Amino acid sequence: MQVIVGYLRVALLTTINIIVYIVTIRRILWLEGRVLKGVFRNWAWRFRYQPSNFIQPRTEEEIITAVKQARRIRVFGSGHSFNRGVVSEETLLSLDNYSGVIWKDTAKKQMAVKAGTRVRDVVKALLDEGWAFEALPSHDAQSIAGILSTDVHGTGRNWGFVSQSVAGLKLINGKGEVHECQPADDLFKAAIGGLGAVGIIVEVVVQGVDRFNVAQEVAIVENAFIEQNLDQLLRDNDHVSLYLFPFTDKCQINLWNSTEQEKSFLGPLREFIMISLDALLAAWLANLAAYTGLLPNITSLLSRIKKGSDIVMESNQAFNRSIYHLHQEFEFSVPFEDTLAVCRRFIQLYEEMYPTGLPYAAFEVRFTPQGHTRTLIGPGRERRSGWIDLVCNDSIGFERYYAAAEALMKELGARPHLGKYVQTVDSDYLARIHGQHFERFRQLVKEHDPEGKFANAFTKKLFGFDS
Repeated sequence: MQVIVGYLRVALLTTINIIVYIVTIRRILWLEGRVLKGVFRNWAWRFRYQPSNFIQPRTEEEIITAVKQARRIRVFGSGHSFNRGVVSEETLLSLDNYSGVIWKDTAKKQMAVKAGTRVRDVVKALLDEGWAFEALPSHDAQSIAGILSTDVHGTGRNWGFVSQSVAGLKLINGKGEVHECQPADDLFKAAIGGLGAVGIIVEVVVQGVDRFNVAQEVAIVENAFIEQNLDQLLRDNDHVSLYLFPFTDKCQINLWNSTEQEKSFLGPLREFIMISLDALLAAWLANLAAYTGLLPNITSLLSRIKKGSDIVMESNQAFNRSIYHLHQEFEFSVPFEDTLAVCRRFIQLYEEMYPTGLPYAAFEVRFTPQGHTRTLIGPGRERRSGWIDLVCNDSIGFERYYAAAEALMKELGARPHLGKYVQTVDSDYLARIHGQHFERFRQLVKEHDPEGKFANAFTKKLFGFDS
């Protein structure tokens, strides 16, 4: 019975989410974190609780006052979280009412925005000036502060992280002090990927570029082709990502390249239809096949009949997609040269555990270049990395697979994405993989939040603080 309920939950909520998005002319995502009648729930409805105190400040002064008065305080933007980092032990602060453009510098193509501004709204503000982000990750629902606090990445030959498009930020620490930080500052680096442990980001200066079009190509290829040509693909294309699947020797390859070509007719609509269809197939058909033991047959069939596509769109439309599918994500980075071998380990783990009753899973693989120095504990720090995202339908069995996957990740010494599903990672493990950078991060947390105001049970375990 639990399996049936879990299956229907994923299928129905995914379907409703898409319908609401269509009916509201792409203005409302039903699956999005929010506080309703005093109860917070994250976007996937996994974390529901009633904070002792919930506030929605509209000014920087109100945020400072909230920090000074609170004993414990956590912040959320869109609630697009996969762990308990959003759970507050006292005060929960939403930045939804602290959003919008603060100033623009046309000569530098820079724009300062309030931290609660959603990425999709920052994109619109940039487009109004004829600008764009140089590149973006694959979702647009998060707040700009949230996306930096988890060091969110995309995929690219020369570009990897949203923080690369940030010229500066303003932060309020646990003492209520305001700090303006530049990318070279250690406090900036502690804020990027630091889960809000050193303070609340309240303002972000975005560095834009001239708006441009992107040619997006999606194709189904043999896994062997990727093994033989991955380096060449990354050299020849601006952005490359992969979707690998269990029980098949085929995978999906996604390429994005800036172009002078005109935009395709109804390109965004065609993209929306394809993404929605993929979400519905994953929720209804693939999950049913997984629970009935037919996934090997279905995966093989779909890999033969699925078609590729070529579409030219505005850059943000090509990079971004709104989130329709009710799913979970467990993600980590490994040295680039190990990427495909590690992928095979986790796909094999899924296939071995599959008879125990697992939901449908796919494996998204992305790549970031070396030289990322804008973070202290972000998983892509300094080295060229491959990112492996284990994407499971949010139904019965995913926790069992993720538990085994997290154990394997730690055995391999991979770096976890702290904004995704994390259960057993602790400060000892982070110290092991980040070394002196983790110790510097801890020093900055102690300096800027000496009373532990921004801590909760989740961050205390991660960063090793008792108070």
